[in-house]
Amino acid sequence: MNNPFSHDDAFVARLKRIEQQISQNQLDEAAAQLNALVKISPHDPRLYLLGSRLAGAAHNLDGMLTSAQKAHKCTPQWPVATIHLAEVFAIRGQAEEAMSMAGLAIQQATMQGSVEHELWSKAALIAKSLSYLTQALEWLEKAEKLAPEDSNIRYQIALTQTAVGDYAEAVTTLSSLLATQPGNPVLLADRLRACLGSKQYALATQDAQALLAQDPANETYKFYLSIALGKTPQTQPGEFVSTMFDGAAAQFDQQVIGQLQYRLPGEIAQRIHEWHPDRKGDILDLGCGTGLLGASLGPINGVLVGVDLSQNMITQATRHNVYDRFHLVNLLDALSATPGDLYNVVTALDVMIYVGKLDQVIPDAYRILAPGGRFVFSCESGPDAGSDYMLHDNYRYTHQRPYVQRLLEESGFTGITLEDRVIRQELGEPVQGFLVIAQKPEPNTANSVRRVAKSAKPARVA
Repeated sequence: MNNPFSHDDAFVARLKRIEQQISQNQLDEAAAQLNALVKISPHDPRLYLLGSRLAGAAHNLDGMLTSAQKAHKCTPQWPVATIHLAEVFAIRGQAEEAMSMAGLAIQQATMQGSVEHELWSKAALIAKSLSYLTQALEWLEKAEKLAPEDSNIRYQIALTQTAVGDYAEAVTTLSSLLATQPGNPVLLADRLRACLGSKQYALATQDAQALLAQDPANETYKFYLSIALGKTPQTQPGEFVSTMFDGAAAQFDQQVIGQLQYRLPGEIAQRIHEWHPDRKGDILDLGCGTGLLGASLGPINGVLVGVDLSQNMITQATRHNVYDRFHLVNLLDALSATPGDLYNVVTALDVMIYVGKLDQVIPDAYRILAPGGRFVFSCESGPDAGSDYMLHDNYRYTHQRPYVQRLLEESGFTGITLEDRVIRQELGEPVQGFLVIAQKPEPNTANSVRRVAKSAKPARVA
């Protein structure tokens, strides 16, 4: 076969024009130009690389993969095509294939004597996106040796040091970057988080105050400042949560089901069907995420509403075609804005870890439930001697069972059960928590239950 890259300047100029069209979202024009060039040179891998990027711009993941595989097939020893295929596998959440191709690209470039810092960086970002953090850090350090002046590589090293829990090293790395970019809000915020992780509270306070001086209304900076000052924020800021989950949405299902062994949505779906064997009833899924509860429920004879702070998570949830509508809003606002006596089931699975104070959450859930309706939610267990709710180093809240029980009773719930269980796995260890199921009584018993609840002893915990 002839050299696939042997084309005149006019051909190369057309390639660059297609690349520009893709970047400007002129996708139809780019597709027409690509099809024309493929007829001229069907074995040029550059055309299929552009085709893969075009498919990505059109959110066509299958087309993106097909074109990337064609590019690699044309020139299987070309590191550029190999690393692009690795990137596509990573976007699709195919971790083993992505890491295998990333390693192969590095091996090819090394054998050809053409390994450059850009390749190490791309491979590292693939590894980081798939949570292969140790490997990512190793590849980034190799990239830095080849390009020690590249501040972006050093920045990625700092982020990865934070991700692996090496907070002190991250503070050092970020401080070196801030020395040349003083006052940079992105670097300050990242160093602030690293300082909190390494318990350097004085520097964390300084960074939080500097950030608030630039953006006084920023709730995330206020959240971090409270922690630095030894206070417990009542809840996580909405922007904090949405940013975290927007970035995790693409690989979320694979991670929580496979790696974290998260099983609550399937179990609760089964219980809902037991409570409503005719599948009738309206359900509010708070913190719906990627729609795992809806996927387990399937179609129901009622309305299924999802609430989440992450648009990317909601986008994933729409794939199941079972939710009637979604609301991009936080749990607290969703509850307070919902009319009373509306839903037969309200769920909040693995959500309270982002909401500390439940004093308004539980009464609002009671209010919006129809008589006989059930509130189902989970909590992580707090230490025996802890306060009602505690924020931990991972920025998640744990809750005390007596605190939750008291709020449920004071709100008027009956049939309350708090079941001990493993919520999920993390770092190979079980996360202990409890599942709460509480029912709003029928009208003929509601008033008497409310009167008794304020003076009765705590109900037995199942």
